[in-house]
Amino acid sequence: MTKSRKVKKNSKALVFIFFITGFFGGYLSTNLFFLLGQEDITHIYIIYSSEKASWMTQAYTDFMEEWEKDHPDEKIMIHIHPYGSADSIISILNGEIFPTIWSPASSIWMPYLNTKWKDYTGSETEIVDIDEAVKIIYSPVVIATWEEFNKTNDIKGFNNVFDLIADLDVEFKMAHTDPRLSNSGFMTVIMAISAATGKSSEDITMEDLKDDYIQKWLTVFESTAVMYGKSTGFLSKYMQSQGPDDLNLAFLYENLIVDISSESTEGKIIAIYPEEGTLYSDHPFCILNADWISPKQERIAGKFLKFLNERETVKSALEYGFRPIDSSIPLDKDIFNYKKNGITYNLNVTELSVPKDEDALLRIPDMWLLCKNREL
Repeated sequence: MTKSRKVKKNSKALVFIFFITGFFGGYLSTNLFFLLGQEDITHIYIIYSSEKASWMTQAYTDFMEEWEKDHPDEKIMIHIHPYGSADSIISILNGEIFPTIWSPASSIWMPYLNTKWKDYTGSETEIVDIDEAVKIIYSPVVIATWEEFNKTNDIKGFNNVFDLIADLDVEFKMAHTDPRLSNSGFMTVIMAISAATGKSSEDITMEDLKDDYIQKWLTVFESTAVMYGKSTGFLSKYMQSQGPDDLNLAFLYENLIVDISSESTEGKIIAIYPEEGTLYSDHPFCILNADWISPKQERIAGKFLKFLNERETVKSALEYGFRPIDSSIPLDKDIFNYKKNGITYNLNVTELSVPKDEDALLRIPDMWLLCKNREL
């Protein structure tokens, strides 16, 4: 790490503290300004993907209560903030944020950050120890649509969506997040290319990305997109609030369907599990190997991750529609319930993998940008 980056650290970290304070409101604000005057406070900064915000907020609260009870003489302050997975990488590289714990939506971002970190800093040391990442929960990418809309159109997967888009007699509006900034958008485009090629996503190559037919297919696929954003959580709330007239379909995480399915006044939103298969978001938690993290911060961060991985904490994540990595933890049939929440109990869908061709994987956002701006 360069000296200039280190010098920027303290001022930027302070700005980041105030930003987080504003986000979480009165309780944290009151405590933060009280704690800033005490030198023995250890601060832990956690950057995580936005779709697990509800669970992270609950886990943070529970951990702090337990910590204050068990460690009355060791004061800590934990700052948690949601970020788009790719967006967080950009901010880390630019020296805008200095997380102790980084939790993107998917493991695919760990080697990506390592590659970019080495390129950006010239360091041979990887900032993420992939083997040490803690994986606790996962959620598949699904096609979210309105139950009434699907009764008419019987969507089963990406190829059905493409056919609807190509049908000039059907007024169709869809959305996904920006694959340059958000994991769900990145995964959606990978799955779309997989459907276009007719091959497994792990076998996508640079030749596929250059293929004129595949590019035209993706251009058609993107032609009815009404918005792109950097937050999957925001997109789900937009769909819920705006109704089927503004958005017929969106590519979201399964757990977000639980949040919006039964709360919309415009009808029921359901999850469709693509018949071609889907990618899973496995939400790794990584204590970064960075010079802004002290041994004490690393120790406390490790205790926080151990707390997250405790059985009761994992079970609390299920309430928000996440599935446990630990298969011995049973699902709640009242939550994983199609009639009530629009999602299935038994996940009978093929799990896809990201392209083995690293060059192709890294260039997919560029291909998407090219195709979405092309004329039909």
